[in-house]
Amino acid sequence: MRRNNCLLHLFATAMVALKNQRTVFAFHPPRRATIRTVRSGFMEKTILDREILSSPSSSSSTQLGYVMDGPGDFHSLSTSTLDVALGLLSTDNIKVAFSVATFFPQIFWLFLILIPKANVTKRLMGGYEIITLCCLVHFFIVTASIAQPDGTAPIAEFADVFDPSGDPQSAMVGMMQYPNFVSEEWSHVLTWDLFVGRWIWMDGLRRGIFTSHSVLLCNLIGPPGLLLHWITCFLIGKGLPKSDWTNEESGNEEKLK
Repeated sequence: MRRNNCLLHLFATAMVALKNQRTVFAFHPPRRATIRTVRSGFMEKTILDREILSSPSSSSSTQLGYVMDGPGDFHSLSTSTLDVALGLLSTDNIKVAFSVATFFPQIFWLFLILIPKANVTKRLMGGYEIITLCCLVHFFIVTASIAQPDGTAPIAEFADVFDPSGDPQSAMVGMMQYPNFVSEEWSHVLTWDLFVGRWIWMDGLRRGIFTSHSVLLCNLIGPPGLLLHWITCFLIGKGLPKSDWTNEESGNEEKLK
């Protein structure tokens, strides 16, 4: 029973640690749990019906302790791993990831636009490596934002964007006041733009269509670049690319209508 109480205390205080980022706490089962939060000097919180003792602290580290057999049998565990994780998922690192999401893809747009038929462009953009890296940057921003106290943005305000009875445009404008939301949306858009720009480039290579102008427009304003590519296809008599799919389950190379 005493061990179960310790596990319960550990889970509850871990949740507080994730929210407050830096926490010093100790267990004294079965009577009380003590938490000292290092953030703005001191804070007081209550976990279940245990007594919480808080006091100012200048400590910059996080330690966990618990009593298993009695007051004299004290074991200390380091939670440096938690500190490292929370340090990586910081607001400063979200800013760094925002810059990476902004400038990293531009290098590869230049290859797609200026030298689309060069072997170096085919090696760089023929696979999924660059797109995957951009996706990982976006995933990091989302994960780090979720780890922040305010998350990406208040979920209630996000729901207002999809409320047809309200004012979705104003709700979206309101969402732009949250830096984490801006970071997530920006990296989201830039990653998908590069994905579509790459598709346009590959279609041009396969069917012998000039694509630099369409890829450039896709980089600048997204979907109109795809429309321009389709218009180009029609003007030169190539038409839209075929939508051929194979029935992989049966192993037959038949078109699926």
